[in-house]
Amino acid sequence: MAHEGFRLLRLRRDRFDDSPWYGYMVSESDELLVLQVVSDRYDLLDGYRVLRRGDVDSLEETFERADLIERALRLKGLRPSAPKVIALTSMRAMMEAIQCEYGLLTIQREEVTSDECEIGQVRISSEDTYVLRWLGPEARWEVDDRPFRYRDVTRLEFGGEYERTLLMVAKEREGSTE
Repeated sequence: MAHEGFRLLRLRRDRFDDSPWYGYMVSESDELLVLQVVSDRYDLLDGYRVLRRGDVDSLEETFERADLIERALRLKGLRPSAPKVIALTSMRAMMEAIQCEYGLLTIQREEVTSDECEIGQVRISSEDTYVLRWLGPEARWEVDDRPFRYRDVTRLEFGGEYERTLLMVAKEREGSTE
């Protein structure tokens, strides 16, 4: 069963992930895929993931949990939707578009460092590199002048509950006299 043309998929990236992800394909190009992610508890559609197509080992529309996931989301009144912005021409264009619309990015560079991610906003950008204004786990902004390469970005996440919560707290702090 597909919702409004969106396909529920099980996605595997064996090089980077120990287990598959479940989500709805909401947009794709020759370079990038955008999934709306189903939470592990099947209780919400928790933001979006942008992946490089070349890193994906399999996309399956028929899999054991498909019926369970579809029914759980339907019973909870949850329906997949496309993100407010799509810029599938490159990872750089996608990062810029996401930041403009959602305010915050979670960036994974899994080939460089598999157990770290950066959360923040691009504050300086060139054709090949970017520098971040970091948002730490305590929702406090930090400035770091280290440049990162766009070509190293393997995954983006945005619009999820965690990112939205961090950004809300950071904005509230900026408005207070803390």
